[in-house]
Amino acid sequence: MMAPKPAQAVWIHGHGMQIEDTHTTIQPKRSGFCFYVEGKSGTSNWLHIDIPTPAVSADHRMRVGSVMLIFRTLSADTIVRDVHVYDGDVKIAEHNNVNLTGDVGWVRFDVPTHPEAQSRIGIAIGVSFGVEPMVHGITFTAAGCDFLP
Repeated sequence: MMAPKPAQAVWIHGHGMQIEDTHTTIQPKRSGFCFYVEGKSGTSNWLHIDIPTPAVSADHRMRVGSVMLIFRTLSADTIVRDVHVYDGDVKIAEHNNVNLTGDVGWVRFDVPTHPEAQSRIGIAIGVSFGVEPMVHGITFTAAGCDFLP
């Protein structure tokens, strides 16, 4: 089965990220192209990104096809564990134990039921910072969403 073609793809720069628990991080930094988060050894956190959401286009409510992230971790034991997708405060997709690390680059996560967007799309990213004696950093360049007609 072929995936539906998106009607719109909306991206946000990595600077749009929010950290849920600032007590588990070491001074986050924004640079010209990304948002850098360094975690304290042996902790975990949730990072949140809001995606601009064209809920209605040409008199049709848009459906959510998939979300995308562009990131890399700076150590083998800094891991993106989980990726959850929300429409407002309603979870519409859950990808647990994805366990991505390294120079991941661009990765897509399907929203299987392709629900109609009701308010705003958000991505919650569960990150674990390991215990090895090294820097536990991660950089996010961008996040996006494919919207279907």
